[in-house]
Amino acid sequence: MENLPDDLLSNIFIRLLAKELAKMRCVSKSWNAFLSQPSFIKSHLKSSINNNDRVLLVFYKKTYSDPKPFTAHPCQAPHHIPTDFIKLPPVNPKAEQATSMIKVIGSVHGLICSCYGDDVIHIWNPSLSAVSTLPPYSTSSCSGNTIYFRFGYDPKTDDYKVVKLQGLFGLPSRLCTISYVVKEMLQVEVYSMRKGSWKLTTQRFPSHVTKIFEPDYLCVDGHDGYLHWLGYNDEGNVYTIVAFDLGLETFREIPLPDSLSSDNNRSKLLGVWAGKICVMLWVKGGGSIDVWVMDEYGVAESWVKRNNVSSQCISSFFFGYTSHNEICIVNDSGHFLLYNPAAHEDNVLKESFNEEYSVSKIVEYVDSLAWVASAIR
Repeated sequence: MENLPDDLLSNIFIRLLAKELAKMRCVSKSWNAFLSQPSFIKSHLKSSINNNDRVLLVFYKKTYSDPKPFTAHPCQAPHHIPTDFIKLPPVNPKAEQATSMIKVIGSVHGLICSCYGDDVIHIWNPSLSAVSTLPPYSTSSCSGNTIYFRFGYDPKTDDYKVVKLQGLFGLPSRLCTISYVVKEMLQVEVYSMRKGSWKLTTQRFPSHVTKIFEPDYLCVDGHDGYLHWLGYNDEGNVYTIVAFDLGLETFREIPLPDSLSSDNNRSKLLGVWAGKICVMLWVKGGGSIDVWVMDEYGVAESWVKRNNVSSQCISSFFFGYTSHNEICIVNDSGHFLLYNPAAHEDNVLKESFNEEYSVSKIVEYVDSLAWVASAIR
């Protein structure tokens, strides 16, 4: 085996699970060096992402002590699989019961960022049972504030980052249709996994955006170096996308099409369709979804209405698009399923799913060698 050429070794190793490869690093120094190469880790990740044997992890709004804080659903087979192969990060023993619920912030390249309450944040790799606990951020939270965390990857620096937004609540205007607004955003903090520390940015969040909306049930944002939020104006209408550049650590705004921003009768979700940012409009029980796609990133004139997906199965609760352009929904029969609009096929992942309103986040599990700070537990 020591005499095999690297390309042949790579062809063998790339077919194995990350946990098996982690053990093989202990065989010899040469194998450890080979399996630790960034080029191999990225090749293995690409192979895992393109693998059709995908699994969706559905996290619920339940406390750590609940028997099933999440369930796993294979995308190619309509049966439940055990979740024993995934270990959750340790809960803070001092946390109150109300704050011991695990909340998934985001997932990129097989790494999952989650928190207990607003203070204990983890980045973990479920494939390797490796977890890193982030140090405390500098600006403390207090009553009357709301905190938004997001997780993304900066390809320019090969770094994973956590972005913390913190806003002070204020009273909405008389014309506002939403229940609360943010009167001021505090200074933004960014955690760099490569540096292992937080820092305050000089860039401020756009002051005229009074609320951000992030019902992003599916973790599909933050892979290409940007994070996105839907932004509301003083009247409570969605009218812009606020984007954060993870490399430059700056904000910018992306206007929505006029016809889309003026539509207040349908729910709006941000997502990714065919690798491009999109906005999805839907009404519960409406049976159809409109999808607007930005063909050229950041160019407002490039918004195009690509899809009007209509199906009897799209009638109850809509979670968004997966990375394989399938629609993740719960239909009127309570079935949790994936619908393929191109093939007009649906795949039932769970026969009974009456907990759509208790879903916190849906993660596409990716077997990955992406590393975090601590060793394997």
